[in-house]
Amino acid sequence: MRWFRRNAAAASRFRLLYATDLHGADRTFRKLLNAALAYEAHAVLIGGDLTGKVLVPFVRQPHGGWLAAIDGEPRLFPDDRAAEAAASELADQGVYVLRCDPDTVERLDGDPAFRDAVFLRLMQERLAHWASLAQERLAPRGIRFLWNCGNDDPLELDPFLADLPGAEFLEGRVVPLVGRVRVASVGAANLTPWRCPRDLPEEELARRIDAVVAQIPEPDLRFAVFNFHCPPYGSGLDLAPRLDETLKPVVVGGVVETVPVGSTAVRAAIEQYAPQLGLHGHIHESRGAHRLGRTLCLNPGSEYREGVLRAALIDFDGDAVRNYLLVSA
Repeated sequence: MRWFRRNAAAASRFRLLYATDLHGADRTFRKLLNAALAYEAHAVLIGGDLTGKVLVPFVRQPHGGWLAAIDGEPRLFPDDRAAEAAASELADQGVYVLRCDPDTVERLDGDPAFRDAVFLRLMQERLAHWASLAQERLAPRGIRFLWNCGNDDPLELDPFLADLPGAEFLEGRVVPLVGRVRVASVGAANLTPWRCPRDLPEEELARRIDAVVAQIPEPDLRFAVFNFHCPPYGSGLDLAPRLDETLKPVVVGGVVETVPVGSTAVRAAIEQYAPQLGLHGHIHESRGAHRLGRTLCLNPGSEYREGVLRAALIDFDGDAVRNYLLVSA
């Protein structure tokens, strides 16, 4: 009887596909699953901001059809088929559609608690669908699917995501990735002008980070991956438009002025603990790579509204990052 030895070099290699800031965009998520298969990834990780920001009511009309306001313009869809096509197109952009009657629209307008509850339900439905797709398409091929929330995502999502089959929820945890490589995850960010659900003062963010990193055995810190949604301050991965008092971008000489808006707590943690890799997002327009000491920091960026997938492929050889590539689809 013949026997075969497994190729040790091939067995020691591991490929991670990382994306972030999908903001509910169905098309971008489908592209992510396709990319996992095309690039032969061993694991997929979404770094945060899973949910969308816009809800569009489709209001049933007395004589049939649906009326909606899309980008401020009224649109009448004559039948269910036309409405479904429009709703699918909006979902590809990260928008939630609610089919309802005029009374519900009035309540959405006047009852913030009701509006938040509807938003949360629609978010949960889409995320449950995504987890089901990942389980259907990735799990049979042995591809792990991991995700975390970001500062835009409601806190109420955490227990829901923790119980979803087909996905590993990472917030506040350290999970093994390959060999001695562990992923430590914090989805919060430093304070923004919009006071998002997971915005924190830098001091509190630092405490959150320290509590998570403490779960990693000290000898393995050098192999760690910090999946921190917010990029480190002054890394070039955190450049965003400077805003005036009305939250409009400041334009100087016809060019939008940019400033670093990342987290000093994240930077301090990277400098103190020196993990081998930092995975970040949050600032969609700051796609790139930067080294802080020995730590490779990546922000793949985001163009979810356009249906473009921005992602990073990271190859590990044994316990160490061997190389990376920023990709688009």
